[in-house]
Amino acid sequence: MALPNYRSDHQYENTTPKENLVSYQEYHASNYQQQQLREVLFFVNITIFAILTVFSAYIYLTLEIPIFIAFILATATGALGLKLVQFATKRQYQKFRKKKYGR
Repeated sequence: MALPNYRSDHQYENTTPKENLVSYQEYHASNYQQQQLREVLFFVNITIFAILTVFSAYIYLTLEIPIFIAFILATATGALGLKLVQFATKRQYQKFRKKKYGR
């Protein structure tokens, strides 16, 4: 049976903090095509590193270098080769921009 005129004497019911509304903005990529290009270049970098590592591991293993050392050298060679490819690509891109825009 319900009590008529029921008043709560407990303070916690009236003083519970209200949830704060989160103020944030939704993420919007500034340039969608540039974002896609960066994603593609990320996977191209992984592919280049993997191919260079496999080829260099094959070469080191055919030279009868111990397996553990050959794989460490192959990983280092793959990373170095990736950096060289990135450097050469960046340099070619700068030459292209200089030629195109006359800077």
